[in-house]
Amino acid sequence: MTSENSDSAPNLSKDEAAELVAWVKKQYRKCKDQRNKQERQWYINMAFYFGRQNVASITTSSAGTKLHEPKAPYWRARPVINRIRPIVRKELSKIMSSEPTAYVAPASSEDRDLFAAQAGESIWRSLYEQHNLQNVFYRATFWTAICGTGFVKCYWDASEVDEVNNMPGNICYEAETPFHVYVPDLAETQLEKQPYVIHASLKNIEWAKLRFGDVLTEEIRPTDRAQTIMDTGFLQMIGAEDPPLDSVEVIEAWIKPGQFSKFPMGALITLVGDQVAQYVGGWPYQHNRYPFATIRHIESGGFYGESSITDLIPLQREYNRTRGQMIEAKNRMAKPQLIAPKGSVNPNSITTEPGQVILYRPGFNPPQPLPLQPLPQYVIDEVERIKTDMDDISGQHEVSRGDAPPGVTAATAISYLQEQDDTMLVATVRSVEDAFEKIAVLSLNYVMQFWDAQRMVKVTGSDGSFDVITLMGADLNGNTDIKIEKDSALPTSRAAKQAFIMDLMKMQFID
Repeated sequence: MTSENSDSAPNLSKDEAAELVAWVKKQYRKCKDQRNKQERQWYINMAFYFGRQNVASITTSSAGTKLHEPKAPYWRARPVINRIRPIVRKELSKIMSSEPTAYVAPASSEDRDLFAAQAGESIWRSLYEQHNLQNVFYRATFWTAICGTGFVKCYWDASEVDEVNNMPGNICYEAETPFHVYVPDLAETQLEKQPYVIHASLKNIEWAKLRFGDVLTEEIRPTDRAQTIMDTGFLQMIGAEDPPLDSVEVIEAWIKPGQFSKFPMGALITLVGDQVAQYVGGWPYQHNRYPFATIRHIESGGFYGESSITDLIPLQREYNRTRGQMIEAKNRMAKPQLIAPKGSVNPNSITTEPGQVILYRPGFNPPQPLPLQPLPQYVIDEVERIKTDMDDISGQHEVSRGDAPPGVTAATAISYLQEQDDTMLVATVRSVEDAFEKIAVLSLNYVMQFWDAQRMVKVTGSDGSFDVITLMGADLNGNTDIKIEKDSALPTSRAAKQAFIMDLMKMQFID
């Protein structure tokens, strides 16, 4: 990240730069160490989502907790029937099914403020479409569903080019994983009340040279792969690509004013490896807020939310284990074990070849199949019980999957049951709405602060109409108080709406 009012590293003495590096690294390590428990659960959740459901955790002296897949006997059936991935996909579809409705509250009833509020809505709509924010929020919500918490970063980058206007400086939007955002107080649920926020990422060395090459005084050294943000061994396990060998860790420390005597006015410090690439004394933005919006899934009482996968994992393990037992019983039935008097036959000569002739010694009884008992019915019924428990925990019953419960045919009743399933996502949807609102407010503040020249804004209306206007930041006149209509992002059923209209016609309320 770069900002127009940043101070470069050469303004600092060598001792001052070393002191800043040591302070940021210390806070970074502290934040990373205190959330080991959460990270361990995130890795397990990701493994189950990607189908690696036979993993176990081990503790090593050098790298802490690692995940591995223990070996099993060749005859052991370990099927993976991944019921977690469809649940997560359904959650994401419901959460992101509706776009939140935004409007700007005018600062007063004067015509100037009313027109400025309309201009703010047009700018937000243009930014939403230009930067494809629907996909940005979808990626952030994916990490929310997997790990319980996701982030959207919104910042002004003076080095980016506004392609619509072909002008330097642009607003940037990025979906961030919880692995890359660190806070010091895990008991504080609100991001803005944290004394500082650290954002760590891996960047290509060439990118770092292009961005900060004129400020860095030493050669950039690649970051040790063993100390990267996400465990490389786990990435290999789920089939993801490792970070490039020529990557360097870039750490941003956003420090709020009034939190540390060293930074009474706040600060923004950017490290590239072990060098200070950027130092801003004071808060770089006029809105005085962190450039991050948090999306939380299930309330945990702490900063990081919880995922429904955590509760589904024990049931998923038992489901796989029971199905494995059924497969093993089937294999035994298809290829039964044989019993024979000792010395009557060579066991190594018995294979599964069709039509095989088994020779045995005269005077002995021929080999006989070992009588087997079928699995008890309660073991077979356990599969359905586990599926029912998973439906209850996830809030996705048959009506959420498009199947009407037995005996329920009325459209109103089906719609009511669907709403009951969707109520479990109300808190998550409202968290998404809050994130939308914060990102929209930050965006309009960046426009007001950095758009010092006329820029073109393209807006497409709901009826398909197209309009182009030119605006600058001063035209907003401080009207950046954008609001998201509450519950506007809750999932709605198009079929239920159509059925409701049909019911109105049947009852002759409308003709």
